Parts: sequence; C-alpha cells; structure tokens
Amino acid sequence: MIRKLRGLASLGALLLPLFLSLATSSASASALRVCQSDTARYAYRMALVRQILHRTQLPGEPALDLQAFAEGPDPTQERCLALLRERKVHLVYMPPTAERLAEFDAIPFDLHQGMLGYRLLLINRRDQALFAKVRSLDDLRQLQGGFGSQWSDYRLFELNRLPVMGAGNAETLLAMLEAGRFHYFHRGLHEAWAELEQHADKRHLMVDPHLALVYPNPVYLMFHKDDTELRRRFEQGLKRMRSDGSFEALFRAHFADTIARAQLKKRRLIYLKSTPSGRATPYAAPARGRPHQRPN
Repeated sequence: MIRKLRGLASLGALLLPLFLSLATSSASASALRVCQSDTARYAYRMALVRQILHRTQLPGEPALDLQAFAEGPDPTQERCLALLRERKVHLVYMPPTAERLAEFDAIPFDLHQGMLGYRLLLINRRDQALFAKVRSLDDLRQLQGGFGSQWSDYRLFELNRLPVMGAGNAETLLAMLEAGRFHYFHRGLHEAWAELEQHADKRHLMVDPHLALVYPNPVYLMFHKDDTELRRRFEQGLKRMRSDGSFEALFRAHFADTIARAQLKKRRLIYLKSTPSGRATPYAAPARGRPHQRPN
C-alpha cells in the first residue's frame, strides 16, 4: 500500500508540470494574456487582436478579452519573448528575426502594412542645419544615432555602417538626445510626434522635416509553437478581416492622419540595405501594401 502511494506521488510529481503548462498555454475562459499592453504605443495592435477574437468567437463561447501580464511599464522585448517561451503570455506582436521565427510560431503577415519601415528622425533643434545638408546615406554616416539596444533592427544599422549609441528604452534615449549625446533618434510615423507630445518638457526636440529612412520592418503575431489552436484561430480571423475590408478600415482609422502628416512624398527617402549583398528588397508602401523596389 505504501509502495502504491509512493508510486502515485511520483506520478503526480511528473504530471504536475504538464498540468501547469496546459493551464498557462491555452487562453483561459475569460482572458488572453499579453505582454505589450501600453495603449499609447499598442492601441492599434490591441484593437486588432480584440477584433480577431470577436470575429472567431464560436456561438455560446465565453468572450475573451486582453489581460496585461503585469501592471506598470511594459517589459522589454527580450523579457516578453522569455514570457512567451515560458508560456506565461499567449502572444506577442513584434518584428521578426531569424532567431524568433525559428523558435516561435508566427503568422507571416505585416500588421502595419509596411508603415513601420518608414522612419522619421527626432533631432535637437540646434542641429537643424546639419540635417538640412544630408542628401545620402554617406552624409548620414557622419552623424550618430540613438538606438534601443534590444530592437530587432539594431543589426541593420550596423550593416549600413551607421554609427549608433544603444540604450535600454525610449525615455532614456529622448533625454540623451536633448543632452546632445547623439544627433538623432529614429521613430515610426505613429511614434514621432506622439512621443514629443507625451514629453512636452523636451522643448529642444523636434521631428526633422526633410528626411525619412526606409527599410523592411514588419510586425508579426507570434505564438508558442505548442499553441497551434490559438495561432490557427488568429490566422483565420486575419483572413476574414482582410477579405471583408475590416482590417483595412481599422488600419486607416488608426493611421490615416499620421501618414498624411508625415508627407512622405515631400521627404528625401534614404533607403537602407537589408542584406549584406545589398540586393533590391521589396518595401510595402504605407496603407497601400503595394511593393516597390529600392533604387540602386
């Protein structure tokens, strides 16, 4: 009898991690846990996730809503990936890298339709004359940029021989830019003016009116490789929204004004190569999704 009880205890010890894994892997009856929940930065992505959940909800099935992993500032990208690896969150929405695609299960569709590949430059007002003279990638190489050290496109700037100084987060980088530690800090169209408005005390900073960088910078939905059912649900929901026009409507509702404000047609576009060979890479035009080729 004692031996039998010991056997059951051993079996229970073996099964407990499995039960815990199952409990954290599938979305609960009421919430889907996400790591990136700052509404100032991720309002569009969160709205898209909510619509996908709504569009794929079965009759009689409890509605799922998003639940932040923790209160306070969002964790770093690497921490979010660790949480996904440990199945403590259900999904992340991030730019893909070869390493991320090998480890996680991604839906290979750019949620921002190429928009994040157009980067505006935050600069110090005293450096306006410097940037007015920039005509090429070689000119830009004479200036130093600030960069999030964990961002997926960090290596791309190294590939293009653009000198950058890394820091942990955007708030630190804005303070360093105002202090003159470097010359520019590149941001997405939806981030540039929004961050200046959120940091009104940084009165010496502005969006450079002349330049924009261009390079591939998609954002994918990524899941744990064992969460195949959840990934399938999101893939189905995205397909439905793209087919009936609701995806495009949501995208335009969030970004049409921002894209118009950026006036990309009036800017000098500096294209960065995304491969060591420098071969032409297709870029998706903001809000249209029509690829065009990088000029030689």
